[in-house]
Amino acid sequence: MRAFVLSTMILGTMILGLLPGLSTAEQPSNTYVTRIINAPVSIVIDGDLSDWEGIEVPEEPLRHRCISAGEKGEKIAPSSSDADLSASFRCFVHKDSFYVAVSVSDDVLVFGEESFGSRWQDDSVEIYFDGDLSVRQWEYGSDYSEASNYDRNDAEIRIAKDRRGMVHLEGMGLFGDRLIMLPGLWESLGIVAAIRENARGYTAELKVPKGIFVSTPLRLGAEIGFNVMINDDDDGEKRDHKISWTPDRYDQSWHNTAMFGTLIIPPREHP
Repeated sequence: MRAFVLSTMILGTMILGLLPGLSTAEQPSNTYVTRIINAPVSIVIDGDLSDWEGIEVPEEPLRHRCISAGEKGEKIAPSSSDADLSASFRCFVHKDSFYVAVSVSDDVLVFGEESFGSRWQDDSVEIYFDGDLSVRQWEYGSDYSEASNYDRNDAEIRIAKDRRGMVHLEGMGLFGDRLIMLPGLWESLGIVAAIRENARGYTAELKVPKGIFVSTPLRLGAEIGFNVMINDDDDGEKRDHKISWTPDRYDQSWHNTAMFGTLIIPPREHP
């Protein structure tokens, strides 16, 4: 696989859940066609999506409700309604950065109950990348801290809040032959995110410097693996619900890139 490298660091996927791999017929076929915008844009990463008005990119719903999650595939109840949990995303490539906006409907917000590294149990957003669309899957029972279980261009970034309401980015990265997760790791690479609460739930924004996509440049004709998932905690304890853009109903995206969809930049400029 072509390297999808964050500066000197190689991203891996986070450790969240596991069930057996799906057959080819069950693998997702979602595609999202975005665009490159060369004109100046005034996007401020603050969770306020009003500055996205006028940016002509599709808003894509997350239609699939997970029925299990966690390393041992613990059952979780599908969300009861769109008000309980639903979401959509949109994204585009600017000359300097890659932007993602996520709108979440969630009638009970729970942030900051878990410590760093475990905030998938709280309300949070997960964004996945695979630089060349090749399938890579962690095998149950193996040590997930071994580099051999991960590809160099598979990545997950989780956007969450701490108890003080500060936004933090989580996710695993490869240094040498070991996976590590450190506070401030993604931020040190220039990745910026924000969450803003509202009457219906919250919105989240992510800005990734375009230069991070070293061996898979985000240019005309590029295709990368992509997924967006949302965690939902309703009672301050463990995760209650989860939804996915692709039909990853068993929460496998953290270890199986076959569950990703495809982000496409058309080979010609947007008119």
